[in-house]
Amino acid sequence: MNTNSYSKSFYYFVGIVLLWIPILFFDSPYFYEHYFDGKILTTISVFTIFGVIFYMSSLRIRFLMLMMVPLSWLGEMLCSEWLDMYDYRGNQIPIYVPFGHAVIFALGWNITQKSPILSNALQFKKWMMGFYILLFGIITLYFKDTLSLALGILFFWALWRRNYMPFYLVMSALVLYLEVIGTYYGVWRWDQKQWIFQTVNPPIGAMFIYIGGDMILGRLCRYLLKIPRKKRSKLAQIP
Repeated sequence: MNTNSYSKSFYYFVGIVLLWIPILFFDSPYFYEHYFDGKILTTISVFTIFGVIFYMSSLRIRFLMLMMVPLSWLGEMLCSEWLDMYDYRGNQIPIYVPFGHAVIFALGWNITQKSPILSNALQFKKWMMGFYILLFGIITLYFKDTLSLALGILFFWALWRRNYMPFYLVMSALVLYLEVIGTYYGVWRWDQKQWIFQTVNPPIGAMFIYIGGDMILGRLCRYLLKIPRKKRSKLAQIP
């Protein structure tokens, strides 16, 4: 791939990241009260972006995006409905949310692969890890966010398990970006009391939920890919 196409595709994906600002605004209480219920606009926008990124991604990422949708729906049911950690506007999980999770996953991967990050991976890891350590420290000590402290331990453990891969560092930053936008607009809101913990809105520890979900996705995909291999192996043994 030449430098021009390399740079152009990178800026396409960065542009899509910036589009989340108006897209989530459409589903905000402010837009609803002053104009109309813009959830349909957000839904159409997310579905369109999903299709564009799906088209621009490799076959492997397409497969993972499709797997991410039902997995994300189960995660939303667990965290929002069953554990009641946060609530969406209208007290319903919007249909676009699981597709949005898949979009963030694919954006993180494509931005990492199509940018200069990998050629400066060591320096990038140092800067991002320093940023996350400082951020967790401030939020935990100043705001007494015990939920982010607990999730933060799991977050850094997960990054260590993945050798601080740039992809996870980028995806975590995207998650934080979307959490700040979504909660600022009031599209969803985290409860301040979380069992024995307390938190802010949003808790930065939410980044771990995405990484944890990706780890589950990876295991699930490896398991599913083993099934046809085992079948081929058994067929090969038949005389």
